[in-house]
Amino acid sequence: MPSVTIDPRRCEGSRACLRVCPEDVFALRVVSAELPLLVKWRVALHGGQQAVVARPEACTGCGLCVEACPDRAVALKA
Repeated sequence: MPSVTIDPRRCEGSRACLRVCPEDVFALRVVSAELPLLVKWRVALHGGQQAVVARPEACTGCGLCVEACPDRAVALKA
């Protein structure tokens, strides 16, 4: 079963993964308080939210999210 992850230090909330995922694996959430200030500032430019893996069990491993992410925040493991 494939495993998809998002690096919160890289994700700026562009929503690219949400747009391309055919299985609706991702969701948006408010930025975590634990993130470095620079990351929070960059995310604020995109509405103050980041993508999260909301339904990991639905991931089929197609890789569209990895290709679409401009921040290179999405990783896929087989």
